[in-house]
Amino acid sequence: MAAVGHFITADGRSAFRVFAPLKTHLSVLLVEPPNRISLTVDALGYWHGDTDRLPHGTLYWLEVDGQRFPDPASHYQSQGVHGPSMVVDATPAHSPGWTGVKMEDAILYELHLGTFTPEGTLAAAQHKLPYLRDLGITAIELLPLAAFPGERNWGYDGVCLFALHAAYGSYADLKAFIEAAHRHGMAVILDVVYNHFGPEGNYTGAFAPYTKSAATPWGAAINFDGEYNHGVREFFLENTRYWLEDIGFDGFRMDAVSLIFDVMPVHILRECTDLARRIGQAQGREVLMIAEHLRNNKFVTADQGFGYHAQWNDDLNHAVFAKLTGETGRHYANFGSFADVAKALRDGFVLDGTRFDQIYKYFLGTDAASTQGFEHVVHIQDHDQVGNRLLGDRMLATHGRAKALLGITAVLASPFVPMLFMGEEYGETAPFLFFEDFSDQPLIDGVRAGRKADFAFDGADGIKPPDPHARSTFEASKLQWHLLDAPQNRAILALYRQLIALKRSGQLGPRQRDQVQVAADPATEVITLTTPHTLTVLNFSASPQKYTQPAGWQPLLATVEARADGLLAPFAAWVLQRG
Repeated sequence: MAAVGHFITADGRSAFRVFAPLKTHLSVLLVEPPNRISLTVDALGYWHGDTDRLPHGTLYWLEVDGQRFPDPASHYQSQGVHGPSMVVDATPAHSPGWTGVKMEDAILYELHLGTFTPEGTLAAAQHKLPYLRDLGITAIELLPLAAFPGERNWGYDGVCLFALHAAYGSYADLKAFIEAAHRHGMAVILDVVYNHFGPEGNYTGAFAPYTKSAATPWGAAINFDGEYNHGVREFFLENTRYWLEDIGFDGFRMDAVSLIFDVMPVHILRECTDLARRIGQAQGREVLMIAEHLRNNKFVTADQGFGYHAQWNDDLNHAVFAKLTGETGRHYANFGSFADVAKALRDGFVLDGTRFDQIYKYFLGTDAASTQGFEHVVHIQDHDQVGNRLLGDRMLATHGRAKALLGITAVLASPFVPMLFMGEEYGETAPFLFFEDFSDQPLIDGVRAGRKADFAFDGADGIKPPDPHARSTFEASKLQWHLLDAPQNRAILALYRQLIALKRSGQLGPRQRDQVQVAADPATEVITLTTPHTLTVLNFSASPQKYTQPAGWQPLLATVEARADGLLAPFAAWVLQRG
C-alpha cells in the first residue's frame, strides 16, 4: 500500500500518485502561480510525478485527458467539492501516554458536528468535551466528516473521502479536538462511508472504475471486485490508514457494510480491520472497529470473519420502541411484543435466523449465543432512528419522559455496549431532521420527492416532511443547550449520569453476559435484570404492577417517583442494590 493523491516524499519533495489505468494523459495544474506538473504512468495504471515541496494552501487541479477535476484523494476542498484541491500540512494528534479505550469500557456518544453546537464547528464542539466527560462518555462517535456538497449534510453524501469538510474547521481544529478528548479520557471514533459516493461532486469515474452497478439504496456500489479493483481497494485502505494514522482517530464506525460487495479472496472489510489492528499494535493503543451491518450476522465480529470489535445491533431499540409506542411500521415491522424485548435483552439478536423478516422477506440473522456482550452496540435512539422519521422527532418529545427513561435504563442495564444520541441525556426535544445543501436543482427536487415517497405508505394524513434543502430544516435540528437551565432537564441529566456511572463501574449491565440474569413475566410485563450488585426492574406495562422487593435489596434510583400504594408505576424503571 502506498500514498495516493499528494504526499511528501522522504527527501521532502511534493509528489503525486493518481490511479487512472485507462487514461492517456494526466498532469497536475497549479492554480497560483500557474504551472503544470506532468505525470507518467506505470504498468498498474498509477500516474506519478514530483516537484519542489508545495506550501500549505497551494491549490491545484488534476487534468485528465484534457478535462480538469479535483483530486479524488484531495485532503481539503476550501472552495467546495467542485473547486480545486488544496495541499495541506496535517500532523497527527499527539497524546503522550494515551492507550485508547477498550470496547469493553466503551460508553459511546454519537454526534453530528453541524448541529451539536450553534456554531457547528470542531472548535465549538471542543468546548463541550468537559460536559461529555462529566456525563461519563468514554468514546465520541462523529458522523462523517468527509467533504460533501454545500455547507450542511448528515455526511453520508461525502465525495472527497480524504478531505475534512471545510465548514467544520481546519485540521488544526481536528487535531486539537482529538487531543483534548484524549486528555479528558475519551476516544474519538470516525463514521466512514465505504459503500457508496454521494450523488453530487463525485469525480472518481473520470479517473478509474471506482463504482459498479449494484442494488443499493444509493445506486452504484464501490468496485472492490471488478476490473481494476486493485487501485480502488488501495484507495480505501489508504483512506483507512490516513484517518487512523496520519490524523489520529481512535477507530471507525463503518456505515452499512452489508452493502459492501466483494468476492475477492480476502474481503475488503477484513483488510480494513486487519490494518486497523496493525496500526493500533504499532502505536500501542486501542483502535476500535465497529460495523453497521444490520443483518444480525455473528460472522461480522468473529475472529475468522470480518474481525470487527462490535456491530450495531438495532434489535433492542426496535423491540423496546415498538413495544412502548405501538409503532410497528417501517423498520419496526418485525417487533411489537413484550417477548421481543425480553429476547433482545437475553439473547442480543431477536432476528436470529428463526423468524421470517417482514422487510427483507427471508429468515434473517444468526444465533448470538456465542458472542460477547461487547460485540453488540445498542441504543434507544440514533441518527437513523430519529432522522428517518417523518418529523425527525425524538422518543421523549413524542412519547414522553417515562417511556424514554425506561428505554435507556433497559439499554444501560443490558450486557451490551450503550450508545447515546446527542442531547437525549438531558431530554432534548428538538428534532433531528434530514437535511442537505446540494447545488443541482434536479437532485434537490429528487430528494424532496424521495422523502415524500418514503413516508407515503405510512398513512401520514397529508403531513409533509420538512424541506430537506431549506436551511431552516438544518437550523431546527440544532441542540437547544438552554434546556439545561430547566429543572426537569437537569433531573434527566442527573439520572443519565447516575446510570452511566453504574454501567462504567460494572454494577449495572456488566459486559459478561452470564452475569446478567434476565427474567420476564408476560402476565405483568415486568422484566428484571439481576447482576451480582444490582437488580433492575422494568415495567413495560401501561398499568401499575405489584412488585415485591426481594430481601437484601435497597432502592438506588427510579425513573418515575414511587407511588404511595407501593405499586410499580406504568413504564417505570427501578434500580436496586444489595443492602
